[in-house]
Amino acid sequence: MTLHAAPTRTRRFLGGLSLGYLQTALVVLVNLWLTPYLLRHLGQHDYGLWLLAAQVLLYLGLMDLGVVALLPREVAYTAGAAGSGRPADLPALVGRVTRLVLWQTPAALMAGLAAWWLIPLEWAPLRWPLLLVVLAFAATFPVRIFHGVLQGLQDLPYLGATQLAGWTAGTLITIVGVMAGFGLYSLAVGWIASQVLSAALAWRRLRARFPGAVPARLPPLTRAAVREQFGRGVWVSVSQVAQALLNGTDLLVIGTLLGPEAVVPYACTGKLVMLLGNQPQLFMQMALPALSELRATAPRARLFDVSTSMTQVMLIGSGAVAAVVLAVNEPFVTWWVGASRYGGTRLTLLFTLGMLLRHLSTTAGYTLFCFGYERRLALTAIAEGLVGLGAMLVLVPIVGVPGAAIGLVTATAVVSLPGNLGALAREQGTSLRALLAPLRPWFLRFCGVCAGVAALVTVWTVSGLWLSVGAAAVVGAAYAAVMLPVLFAPPLGPMVRHQLQPLAPFMAGLARRLIREQPAP
Repeated sequence: MTLHAAPTRTRRFLGGLSLGYLQTALVVLVNLWLTPYLLRHLGQHDYGLWLLAAQVLLYLGLMDLGVVALLPREVAYTAGAAGSGRPADLPALVGRVTRLVLWQTPAALMAGLAAWWLIPLEWAPLRWPLLLVVLAFAATFPVRIFHGVLQGLQDLPYLGATQLAGWTAGTLITIVGVMAGFGLYSLAVGWIASQVLSAALAWRRLRARFPGAVPARLPPLTRAAVREQFGRGVWVSVSQVAQALLNGTDLLVIGTLLGPEAVVPYACTGKLVMLLGNQPQLFMQMALPALSELRATAPRARLFDVSTSMTQVMLIGSGAVAAVVLAVNEPFVTWWVGASRYGGTRLTLLFTLGMLLRHLSTTAGYTLFCFGYERRLALTAIAEGLVGLGAMLVLVPIVGVPGAAIGLVTATAVVSLPGNLGALAREQGTSLRALLAPLRPWFLRFCGVCAGVAALVTVWTVSGLWLSVGAAAVVGAAYAAVMLPVLFAPPLGPMVRHQLQPLAPFMAGLARRLIREQPAP
């Protein structure tokens, strides 16, 4: 089955992607107001504590040992193998995973309580709000399965809607609670509400739309099934630990070595990169179930073509984010939270470089994951995480806050990027140079755009929101014009033209109507 023969899958993918982008746009707009609001009412110290609490939750999420992380891929593969019929093995799969996660829930609760008990005395304002979050985390630990099943079944538009609804409810509760003077408790209750609401909506969708996906009674577990599930999930869990080392430890290292106040400038300087850089990442996350389904139904060559196309899309999006951030990050942060919370041009450059390297490595990693490379990806990721942690512990005391970003860039450049690209080249039976050859047009154009951005910021002093928006629009339009030939080049070009083909009659008819309506000379 080719992608052209699966318009339903494509529509589901695009629907989920569009909702994800809508949520991001809302998050960006709300955060423009919410972050300064929280800084005013909570202070930089307490807001920094909440950022550190988010990293604690990231670590607690690893307690499922990769079982839930594997679920979307397994559900998608089971559905793809069943073809157009009802996947008979799906209820048994979901039942086994549900029972395993229920067994893991007490351990998750104990780990959360241990983390709460061990927080430093300097974090005292966080203690009781964090306890509420830990208890709610344990209570909702098993219901993450609902999201995993919906993702595997590629009900992506609805899944995006549930996440948007949960985020909206949590944000409103946070704003009202802070306004009423409840401080960090407001953020804790808002987080709890977002988790509960999105899980409830996902459960409702499964019962209504996919009634056979969740079994009425959980099946018994055999030792063989447990060994098989944990044997595959343990490597995913190791990868998740490594990602936590990379994506969360930087804040913990800065907070521990330099204090919670130092976390805020680092986080604010990287906020625009994080918010915009998540969009290319969202593209690959949405595409993972489709890649897993293609693995069961399409030739390997087709899967590699799709993977290369997705890499091109990912890097085109990443390059746009990098160009815009380099042009407007300083005036944006200055307008948003004040010049004192901008970490400097060097830190901005490090954030954008790290984003580009991680995105290139991630696209290769997603394809390898679909081919069952959990063990290799886990070992590569844990090596990257350890190298990054070691580099941060050495560099942060020497160079300050930028040392955390330097450590992350170093780890990606020397460990995961060459490791994942090399493995993918061997899987395809080609050389690393041939694997990267389709990306050369993008890279050359991207370097040209960055040179233009550097020239722009030297002659145009940007300050304030509206000048930042104008500069971002100019840079974005120039980047889009430069990258248009790459978008229509193979292997991505045929897929893009196929998606645009239904618009051709409409555009032709519109042109004819405009011509007829022109007055005669």
